[in-house]
Amino acid sequence: MSSVSFVVPVFNKAKYLKTVIKSLRLQTGNFDKEYIFVNDGSTDNSLEILQKEIKSLKNCKIISQKNKGSASATNVGIRASEMKYIKFLDADDLIINKTTLILLDLLEKNKKFILAYGLQRKVVDISSVKLDDNLKNLNITYQNNPIKLAMRNSMFNPSQFLVRTDICKMVGGCDERVIHSQEYSLTLRLANIGNFIRLNYPLAILPMQAPGQISEKKNNQIYRVSKSLELFIEDNSKLNLNIKLYAQRRLTARAWRFVRGKKNRAIYFKYFLLYLIGLFRVNINPLKICIEANKVYKKYLD
Repeated sequence: MSSVSFVVPVFNKAKYLKTVIKSLRLQTGNFDKEYIFVNDGSTDNSLEILQKEIKSLKNCKIISQKNKGSASATNVGIRASEMKYIKFLDADDLIINKTTLILLDLLEKNKKFILAYGLQRKVVDISSVKLDDNLKNLNITYQNNPIKLAMRNSMFNPSQFLVRTDICKMVGGCDERVIHSQEYSLTLRLANIGNFIRLNYPLAILPMQAPGQISEKKNNQIYRVSKSLELFIEDNSKLNLNIKLYAQRRLTARAWRFVRGKKNRAIYFKYFLLYLIGLFRVNINPLKICIEANKVYKKYLD
């Protein structure tokens, strides 16, 4: 029998917690479970709701800390996990009933893969969503060496994937230097050492809009994922040059698009030059070029 730790970071999600915990309670499958809620300094009544609602869950604990951001809260949950796999869930998302069981089955049958994930869909009201999907005739994609896919864009949000606990701990969890958008830095670290499985079906259900969503601040979001990639390159100096140049291309192109969108002609030449360096994969100093490209966002952050 296998086992799963459900890790749920919580910051001011009182409105959603009853529905979210219900979706955890309804997860099917004969495997051992533990539930870890990390209360990241919530100032609403999230903690009170958690304390009441978890009475229906066995092997459950709440860890409270001062507000340090989603990366820190996620890492606290990772360190506390004792089961073979970790299933993350954002505290305003749902997963359909067979999500964990299906992802678990994929990884149990494919030992060379470290992570399995599904797609997502967004709804206006998560409280009215039916979670009993039968999931027949599933289409699966095996992603070998997914590092370039991970660099291209965020591949999934935390609610979409299941990962081997020992591997998640080995890579050090999320990069806490980037306090939000935690899944991007973790995805990069995992993609650098192992292969993924994608189930081409929406397993996670997200609210169309939720108060305080990190993604609402677009400039901040672009900067966070770009900074995560820069730090990843800095931390992994032995990466293949081709991978470094690919990261350079991604960040310089993103910075150039950002400059054009802001119509700041004073810096057009600098970022167009960086864009050309990235486009033609000029090997000057990829890390330095990445750092320069990311400087464009600083004055536009909220």
